[in-house]
Amino acid sequence: MFSFLKKNRKVVIQDEIGDDVKISDKKVELKKGYVREVLENKKLPIVLLDPLWYTVKEQIKSNIITENEKKLQGLLKEQARLNTDYKEYVKVKQNFLKQILDLSGQVQDENSTKKIEELNKLHQSTLEVNNRLEEIEKRLEEVDEEVIATNNALVEEMVAVGYEYIELHRLKEIKLEAEIAELREEMLQKTNEKKQSEKFLKDIYNYLHNIVGQQQIEIIDKTLGDTK
Repeated sequence: MFSFLKKNRKVVIQDEIGDDVKISDKKVELKKGYVREVLENKKLPIVLLDPLWYTVKEQIKSNIITENEKKLQGLLKEQARLNTDYKEYVKVKQNFLKQILDLSGQVQDENSTKKIEELNKLHQSTLEVNNRLEEIEKRLEEVDEEVIATNNALVEEMVAVGYEYIELHRLKEIKLEAEIAELREEMLQKTNEKKQSEKFLKDIYNYLHNIVGQQQIEIIDKTLGDTK
């Protein structure tokens, strides 16, 4: 069965698990290191946005892939929520600025204490919105980095595990080809034996028909020729 090392990687390919199909965590990690170097400066597409991803992941399943996929889904949802919140806060800020502009003109004209208080509240609310926008921008930058890192980890695992199975199944293919060749040889041998048996039956029946007669052989065959 599978090797379970520190990573405790469990992989299923096309739901096929057999004693002749084994995967080594150590080999996968070595492959991942190489893949990471090759892809270091490459900007990868977000795999969860590609419909083909959902086909491929059904062929090769790894608990590491499952964990990172779940993490990436959460990050993308958070990213979408933050972008929505950012747009909403921008609208709120624009509304506050418009009210501030209107009130500023009224304060200059009327010098109303009440309007001055309202203006101060609007300034304070605008500052709070600005702080919230800064927090969202900071978190969006962090999420962007986490999305890239998690997505890269997904691709590295998929490529490494995929090539491990490519290697294993190539060996399995060679083994199966040898077994098929043996079966073909055995089938050819059995076919020749069958032909020999058919020839013997034909020859012996012909001989017995000639010696005893067909009618008599048919009578004898009903009892002595019963193959049950």
